[in-house]
Amino acid sequence: MKLLSPSLPKNLSPAPDFSTRAAQSVENQEPLSDLLVEHALLTGADLSGLTLEGVRFQGCRFLECDCSRWEMTDVAFQDCDLSGSTFADGIWCRVALEDCRALGTAFQQCGFQHVSFRGCKLSYANFTAQRVKGGLWSGCDLSHASMASCVWKGVACSECDLTGARFFHTPLAGVDLTTCRLEGLVLSDAGEELRGVIVDRWQAGELARRLGIVIRE
Repeated sequence: MKLLSPSLPKNLSPAPDFSTRAAQSVENQEPLSDLLVEHALLTGADLSGLTLEGVRFQGCRFLECDCSRWEMTDVAFQDCDLSGSTFADGIWCRVALEDCRALGTAFQQCGFQHVSFRGCKLSYANFTAQRVKGGLWSGCDLSHASMASCVWKGVACSECDLTGARFFHTPLAGVDLTTCRLEGLVLSDAGEELRGVIVDRWQAGELARRLGIVIRE
C-alpha cells in the first residue's frame, strides 16, 4: 500500500494563540484549518475533542495534555514533544510525525489511515487496540511500547528498536521486521502473532528461543 503524505496548503496562517483558538474551536464546534503552530508550550491542558485540517505543528511541547478524540486530516508534527499526553480515541488521516518525542504517550484505540512516524522517540507509548490502514514506523525507538490487540493493514516498520515491545494479540503477517531490533518481544505463549512475519535468520533464531524451541547447531 502506498502511504499518502499530508497535503498542506502552501500559505498557513500563524497561530501564536493556539490554546485560545483550540478552546474556541471546541466551543463553536468548528475545525481549526490551515494553521502554522510554532513553539507552543502547554502543560496539563485540556485540548480534547479538536478537529484539525491542514495544520503544521513545529517545535511545540504538549506535555501531559489531554488531546483525546482529535480528528486530524492533513496534519504534520515536526520536532515536537508530546510526552505524557493522551491522544486516545482519535481519528487520524494523512498525519506525519517526524523527529518527535512521545515518551509514555497514549495513542490507544485510534483509527490511523496513512499515518507515519519517522525518527521519533516512542518508548513506553501506548498504541493498544488501534486500527491502522496504511502506517509507517521508521527509525523510531519503540522500546517497551504497547502495540497489543491492533488490527494492521499495509503497515511497514523499518530500523526501529522494538526491545520489550508488546504485540500481544496483534497479527504480524506480512510485516517486514528484518531491520528492527526484536529482543524481548512480549507475545502470547504460543507466539501466534508471529505467523507470517518476515524476519532474517538471526532474528528467527532469537524468536524461536523466545518460544522455547531448542536449536542445535
